[in-house]
Amino acid sequence: MRILNVICGIAVLLNALHLAHAIHHFSSGASGADVQSPFFWVGIATAGLIGVLSFVGGCLLLRRGR
Repeated sequence: MRILNVICGIAVLLNALHLAHAIHHFSSGASGADVQSPFFWVGIATAGLIGVLSFVGGCLLLRRGR
């Protein structure tokens, strides 16, 4: 069971890393109209929150979630 927690924890941490890269990619490539849109910032904030929660979940999986 421990090996499954480690594998899943690493997978979730890689997912969080990929999400952080996507946030950087979308925010750096945004046009001037995108930056002024509130929907863009709500999407970026939501993705950031999901990334933080994913990172915390991956860390908890690696240390057995105690």
